[in-house]
This record gives sequence, structure tokens and C-alpha cells, in this order.
Amino acid sequence: MRFGYRNQLDSLKVQVSNMGEDISRILSKTIEVFISANIKKAVEISESDVDIDKSGRSIEDSCLRIVSLQNPYASDLRAITGYLKIVSDLERIGDHCSDICEIISMGNLKGQFGCYKKTVSILKEVSISFDKVRQACFKLDIDTAKEVYLSDDKIDNNFSEIILNISDDISNKVFSVYMGSDLMFIAKYAERIGDHCVNISKWIVYMSLGFFPTPEFFRGKN
Repeated sequence: MRFGYRNQLDSLKVQVSNMGEDISRILSKTIEVFISANIKKAVEISESDVDIDKSGRSIEDSCLRIVSLQNPYASDLRAITGYLKIVSDLERIGDHCSDICEIISMGNLKGQFGCYKKTVSILKEVSISFDKVRQACFKLDIDTAKEVYLSDDKIDNNFSEIILNISDDISNKVFSVYMGSDLMFIAKYAERIGDHCVNISKWIVYMSLGFFPTPEFFRGKN
């Protein structure tokens, strides 16, 4: 019985890892279609969110099955709880990629102006953060989790700067209100992906050390 239990836990870890890899690919493709303004591929990525949701529900079912049938040890229960929370953040990242691609598919984004390039930059920043935290999750790498948490300050600052720049460009009629609004939404979705990376970094600490970290923990003030 315990051998089967360990196999179930190992399988759960693999499921979460595979979902993380799927999200990583979708995020990379989202950046590519934003740069290329490929409407057809944007629609394809937006529609693929259904598969991500199915993966999330499958993992949730696995977690609940282990909890209800196997009476997991405290440390394993902590890991299962962490995986459940991480899957929720993964699903939301997938949703944000789908939202970005839905905006791209409307065809309002044209040109290679400054705000456009800065939006590409923040998308690439959150993609790097996600890949770091995804790998840290399965090694329970607290140092990398801290790095991802702290890097979010830069992402937040860049987001605020982009919003101000877009507002100025709309006022100066560099581009239309519609295009500016689309860029604002895409930048906001990118910033939210960064927030979900931060959430995952917190759950890494919880799974590894058994407590939910405060900002002071990440900033080395406790």
C-alpha cells in the first residue's frame, strides 16, 4: 500500500512538472505571436487554454484522491497542498496568455514604436521569472525562489513606466486609444503573470520549510 502511495506522489510531481512545461511553451509562443502579430497563431494559443484547464482538473483530482485514500504524512500533505496552490497559479498564467492572444487576434496592434518594444521586454522578463520558478519548484530551490520574488519589484516598476508611456503616447496621438488600451491590458496581464510567479515562490518555501513566508523572509530581514 505504501509503495503505491509513493508512486502516486511521484506521479503527481510529474503531472505538475508537465503542466509547468506546457505553460512555459505557451508563454514563449505568446511572446512570439505578439512580436509577429500572427493572428492565426494567436487564435490557436487562445483556444489551447481548454487543455491547460483539463490538466489542472486532472491534477486536482489526483491530489484529492491521495488525501482521501492514503492518509498522507504531514510533510507529504504539505507538498500536496503546495501542488494544489501552484496548479491554480499555473492555470491563471495560462488564462493570461490566452487573454493576451485574444487581444492580438483582434488585429489592432501594429508598428514597432517604443511602448510596443517595452511591452515585449516585460513579457520576456516574466517568461524568465516563470522558467526560474518552475525549475525551482521541483528542486525546492529556496535561493532561486527568493531571486524570483525579489525580481518582481523590477517587473512592477517597468509596468508602471509602460502605463505612463502609453498614456503619454495616446495623448500625443502616437497611436489610437484602441491600440493603447490593448497594450495596457497586455502589460497588465504580463505583470499579473509575474505576481503568480511570486505566489509559486512562496509555496516553494512552504513545501520545503513548513511555513508561509513573509516579505521579510525574502528580503532577509528576519
